[in-house]
Amino acid sequence: MILSHKLSMAGGSLIVFSVVFGFLAFEQILKFGIRDQTALRKRNAIRSLYLKLPFPLDFHVYFFNVSNPMEVQTGSIPILEEIGPYCYDEYVEKVDVVDNDGDDSLTYSPYSVYKFNQEKSGILRDDDYVTVIHPLIIGMVNLVSRDMPALLPIVNKAIGLIFPDLESIYLTAKVKDILFDGMAINCKVTEFPAKAVCTQIKSKIPGIKTTGNEVYLFSLLGPRNATKGKRVKVLRGISKSKDLGKILEVDGKREIHLWGTPECNTLRGTDGWIFPPLLEPEEEISTYVSEMCKSVSAAPAGTTVLKGINVLHYDMDLGDMDHNEDEKCYCDTPKTCLKKGVFDLSKCMGVPIYVTLPHFLKTDEIYFKQVKGMHPLPEKHKLEVFFEPMTAAPIAAYKRIQFNLPIAPNNKITLMKNLPEALHPLLWVQESVDLEGPLLKKVKSIFVVVKVIKVARWFGIAVGIAIIGFAVFHYFNNKKEVKITPVHHPQSVSNSLTESNSNRASIKESNIDKRKVRSILNGHEFDRY
Repeated sequence: MILSHKLSMAGGSLIVFSVVFGFLAFEQILKFGIRDQTALRKRNAIRSLYLKLPFPLDFHVYFFNVSNPMEVQTGSIPILEEIGPYCYDEYVEKVDVVDNDGDDSLTYSPYSVYKFNQEKSGILRDDDYVTVIHPLIIGMVNLVSRDMPALLPIVNKAIGLIFPDLESIYLTAKVKDILFDGMAINCKVTEFPAKAVCTQIKSKIPGIKTTGNEVYLFSLLGPRNATKGKRVKVLRGISKSKDLGKILEVDGKREIHLWGTPECNTLRGTDGWIFPPLLEPEEEISTYVSEMCKSVSAAPAGTTVLKGINVLHYDMDLGDMDHNEDEKCYCDTPKTCLKKGVFDLSKCMGVPIYVTLPHFLKTDEIYFKQVKGMHPLPEKHKLEVFFEPMTAAPIAAYKRIQFNLPIAPNNKITLMKNLPEALHPLLWVQESVDLEGPLLKKVKSIFVVVKVIKVARWFGIAVGIAIIGFAVFHYFNNKKEVKITPVHHPQSVSNSLTESNSNRASIKESNIDKRKVRSILNGHEFDRY
């Protein structure tokens, strides 16, 4: 009976432990551990990854090469052909890092270096020539037309002096010069219009380089290469895990000061490099996009399995300021809003360039009618990210943006008198990360532990039930056995006593006989015989 009770107690204890630890305590312990390890503490590995990625991002550039430049000069629709990708390795880190324990924050300067990857680019080389819309001329004319239209005649004369051999609004140059090394601008000309425009170019356009002999170098991405960006201040998530990565300041400012309402000028979300853990299935994420000087938000587009991991899929777009009241603040005026899927970077970058998703994906149909060669494919051109919700680790992320320049007839600019009206694509880029190797294994290792615990808790419950079952069986099995105790009657007792006395008498007689034998044999009596 004692064994049955002990087995029952052992089985019950095992069940209680399996339920309490496996179903209640383990989840809380796991969440605590994740919150602790994902915070930007100096002892955590995630901080090192956040400050400097141990691997380069994939940075791909696709150009829209124009095949009929001279026809466009007379009003024909531009015919475009995508050429790419030209593949670069983007090495990302954060420098000049300062911790502030008082408000649980971290301040840094972003820093990126781009290196051409010939192997990934295949037959494409960065010294290939492409013919694209001239970003400097179109950008300059559009800017003056908007802000100082009276100066357009001066700009027209300056274009002829600075670019004397230019026959169209298109530029043919090497890929590496357009992107990083720079296209030459001849500012050695002494005429006033050229000097005036060159002065404005040097002071207004970011990243302009000089060679020392009045020749300027202009590139699209050169200003980003090996150059510190604006200071960014974020929360470390030590005090409150849901604040991890939350952006507090950009360039020392707590608001943007560019848009029409306080809501649109508010810094919301993270800096885009880290997100709070334990994402809920319907939870919206927000991030500040420095290239657009605005915060964007996205809700999960669903769940899927990627690389053997259950992930939340976020599919983002560029909004619709023409119809969405919450985005009216981004319009130039309340009555002049861009159509769906287009955003103007003029206020943010200082140059009138418009961004869309690649190939005008998710933009208004009118833009497809203005150029030829757009073939949007959602699986290739979406802006999307896949998060593992428990750790908020990006298993895969694809940031895809297309840069466009608006063109239209302009009677005061010789090269633009007969142009068609269009939003003209220049190029699109893809900045992506695809988690592989040791980092992916670390994320998966968490789920190995979770699976082991899930199996172990049910196994513990099953073993506990089996032990209790055996204890019950043992209890009832032993209960059926009957022990019989013998009963002694008086007669039997008397007989026993008689037999006992008789036996004692026999023993005495035997002892006497033995003594007699010993006496007879003593004294050499045996020798007589």
